[in-house]
Amino acid sequence: MKNIQETALVDAVCKICDHVGALPVFTGPDRLMHHPGLFQVVRCPQCGTFYQWPELPWEQLRFYYEGDYDSYETALADETSPIRRWIRRRYTLKMRRFVEQFFSSGTLLDIGCGTGIFLEEMQGSGNWKLQGVEPITSAARYVVERFGIPVINERVEYLELPDCTFDVITMWNVFEHLEDPKVAIKNMYRALKPNGICIVAVPNYESISRLIFGKYWCGWDLPRHLFVLPRTTLLELFRREGFKASTNKCFIGSYAILGHSLAFLQQDLQGARYSLLAMLRRLFHLPVSRVLFYPVQRVIENAGLSSITVWVFQKVSK
Repeated sequence: MKNIQETALVDAVCKICDHVGALPVFTGPDRLMHHPGLFQVVRCPQCGTFYQWPELPWEQLRFYYEGDYDSYETALADETSPIRRWIRRRYTLKMRRFVEQFFSSGTLLDIGCGTGIFLEEMQGSGNWKLQGVEPITSAARYVVERFGIPVINERVEYLELPDCTFDVITMWNVFEHLEDPKVAIKNMYRALKPNGICIVAVPNYESISRLIFGKYWCGWDLPRHLFVLPRTTLLELFRREGFKASTNKCFIGSYAILGHSLAFLQQDLQGARYSLLAMLRRLFHLPVSRVLFYPVQRVIENAGLSSITVWVFQKVSK
């Protein structure tokens, strides 16, 4: 077996702990959008962070958001499918109710707001002053024109947010896309009011799906997901910047991510195994399958082992 010195990538730099040198984990393609290229995941031997190396600059990376990935959801009222409308409303309502456990009203900033499906839900309560941040111009424009909610068309790492302005900052499945998580956390800390909260939904490295699917786990989503952090590393990162973790919960995205992981696995199968998994995926997408799987899903979520964990970090004095 080769030793670490022989296998390590000596020029890789971890943006979480600044350690120089990393261990290769696996290389994979863009399994979601099927754009060309192979991308490498490495692990920092010091803090355990998994990150993409080399990291693509934004000018190249934005290409991998084009196509179906940036065909964002339209407003709920414009959804033509009753079933999809029900699923979407259930999803955003769970997010809203989670937020309103901590604040029933106030000022809220949604970072990576897309076309505003979460902001639309929060707007419906009438209790919130809302704002979004979204780097994709077409999505940002849609939120402004459709909902009248102001959106900053930029990446959060490059923003100078006003000090002590927001009660709540949300980041739903965005943290793993950030070019520089430490800078983003500093910006959020500064922008929150005293005792304000930051709600962050991230891929759960400790999930059952990651253990089962390995490199086919949807949580890797190369090349768009730049970081996957183990739980202890994530908590330490926020603690260093002045946050304390108040709670965490798994309650969103479980079924959809399982479906994507099955699709990613199927891409490398052939013959009878490919056909068998294709049949399984057809069954998986039937409405009755979602109902039958629900009890299992709840057990996994309650155990904190589903593919997305939602963390609540509260701003405290440094």
